[in-house]
Amino acid sequence: MIQWRTAGKIVVLAAASLCLRGGEDGVSRPSIALTPGAPPKNTDTLHAPWNLGWYNVENLFDNQDDSLVRDEEFAADGAKEYTPQLYRLKVQRVAKVLGWLFHQTGAVAVGLCEVENSRVLDDLLRTPPLDQFSLWRVHRDSPDPRGIDVAVLYRADCVHVANAAWILPHLPDERGTREAVVVTLVRGARGPQDTLRVGWTHLPSQRSGDAHARSVAWQSLEAQASGCSVWLGDVNEAPGWQLDAAVAARSLVSFERIGVGTYYYRDAWSWLDRGWSVPPWRGTVRVLSQPWMGSGARDLKTGLAPPWRTWRGEQWSGGPSDHYPIHVQLTRI
Repeated sequence: MIQWRTAGKIVVLAAASLCLRGGEDGVSRPSIALTPGAPPKNTDTLHAPWNLGWYNVENLFDNQDDSLVRDEEFAADGAKEYTPQLYRLKVQRVAKVLGWLFHQTGAVAVGLCEVENSRVLDDLLRTPPLDQFSLWRVHRDSPDPRGIDVAVLYRADCVHVANAAWILPHLPDERGTREAVVVTLVRGARGPQDTLRVGWTHLPSQRSGDAHARSVAWQSLEAQASGCSVWLGDVNEAPGWQLDAAVAARSLVSFERIGVGTYYYRDAWSWLDRGWSVPPWRGTVRVLSQPWMGSGARDLKTGLAPPWRTWRGEQWSGGPSDHYPIHVQLTRI
């Protein structure tokens, strides 16, 4: 069964009615795609690690003006002069990063944030090298005023999705924000099946919310998401601040971090993209970078290139994103 929250209610549908991959025939699709009931080909055992990924794709917008959200700057005649050619370049460069992530890490699911709508996800899935993978999407439009959403891409040949639930965090000032999505992944074609319930989230930014707002938002999500073993996403806060204290109070354990950080701002690296798990799960998170993902200029302290961002204000910089992606490996202890 598939379920999600909307307007305070739980909606439940049979999985077979949602076996969609999205828009190959030009027909408008619901904003969710889930695997059919057939078991996946992967035969992972209960003792094998889970490999996941996460990527903040920095304003993956189309160049069409949507009257329901504040996306005017990304319209073809908007302040950014975002032409169809620039949109195609953005999609191609994000697809290259994600294809490399799936290929190098063996990830069975990758969460994304700053996605505008299902159209950009379908364009992404049709773009090489992602079109070589059996990828499906989990997404719906959130109430965020800018129209940026959280989505999950997963390999239908490795796992299937038992259910997906969208959860809206309660913020102190009750402003609209993006929903988190909680997905139950199942693997194991024969014998015992292994499940993992993952919450994918994009917490309020440092520009629009203070540390207290992020802490309140995460606690609200955690209270609504029963049985969630792992939380993963762009938490918009460096380790050791108020958010980590709130997480530790709920007996979750931070992932072990490998690398200097996923985001570079004012000559400093920061781990904005990371997560936590509930024992017996333990996670390791590793920054993924390649020279073609970087800006070229190197940080003098570490010798590493910051991410090659797409935008610098209203000016097109041409990169895939201002964040590096991450690989998360989860094991039972």
